Parts: sequence; structure tokens; C-alpha cells
Amino acid sequence: MKGFLARFTKAGRSRQVSDDDRFGTGLWRHNRDRFIRAVDRYYTTAAALHEARNSGGSVAAGAASAKEEGPPDIDSRATAASANDPVDVIVDGTHRLNALVEVVDELTAALHARHPVTGQVVPGPARQAVGDVPELLTKASSKVGEAVLAASMARSEGPSGRAIDSSAEATVRFIADAEELLGRAREILARVEAS
Repeated sequence: MKGFLARFTKAGRSRQVSDDDRFGTGLWRHNRDRFIRAVDRYYTTAAALHEARNSGGSVAAGAASAKEEGPPDIDSRATAASANDPVDVIVDGTHRLNALVEVVDELTAALHARHPVTGQVVPGPARQAVGDVPELLTKASSKVGEAVLAASMARSEGPSGRAIDSSAEATVRFIADAEELLGRAREILARVEAS
């Protein structure tokens, strides 16, 4: 057991050094970590909804009543197969968020490489170069947080037998907002790199 713990600790330290090298320890790392924490909370909530439905839990009643009312008005990016089941719509959000984690990693690594920041404030010249990117990263994290709240609402509505389709629609909307914000951040960074 001692050998395992030593290997685990050593692996944890080497990853920490790697993440510190790639993303820094300042604002860029903070933005990345905040986004990943929000995604982790969404995954946890979606997994709980999925498990409750598959075990015949009370969330199934909310999903079933949503099916009886007809398919929800879901964003076209939701798959046709899951458009009839709000729990599937919420679970599908995890795939979109997984892709966004890669975008956030790419953005924060590029920002750290070009404009390293050790604190929580971007210095003047770097601030002029990166424009609204820090705010866009923060807002994207907040949108994922709102998707978590919507998924949590579905978890609380299900046991009472209420339809959860509006909560599922909200998760799709908030994730789309996060995608749009990160797209804008990418555009700004691409302009910075081109100049």
C-alpha cells in the first residue's frame, strides 16, 4: 500500500507541475479550473438523473409526463433520438461540455503562453491584447453553472411528478450560450495571434 500511495502522490505532483506549466497559476488557470468545476457539477447532476431514471426512480415520472405532453421545443443541436426524453437531453449536454473543456484548455494554454499572469489581474499591455477574453471565459463558466441549476431543477421537479422538459430546454440553451461565448473568445485570440 505504501508503494501505491507514493506512486499516486508522485503522479499527482507531476500532473500538477504539468498543469502549472501549461496553464500557469494565475487568472488563466483560475478561469480554466472554474469552468472544469462547473462541468464536473453538471456531469454529477446528469449522472444522478440518468441513474434515477434507469432505476425507476421518481425522475422517470417527470420524464414520462413530458413525453405525454409531446416533444419539448429543444434546440436543433439536441439529437433527434433524445428530443423525446428530457433526461437524455440533459445527459447529452455532457458530450457538448466535454468538447468545451478542450476549447477552454486550448484558450487558457494559449493565453498563458503569450500573456502569462501570476495574479488575478491582467497587466495593461496584455489586457489591451486579450480584450474581453477574461470576461468571456468567466461568463462561459457562469452559463455552465446555470445549466447545472437547470439540471438540478429537473432533479427536484421529477420526484413531484412534474414535467422536466423546460429544465432540459434550459440546459441546452445555457450550454449553447457557453459555446457562443467561447467562440467569441477564440475569435479574439485568433485576431491577437494574427497581428
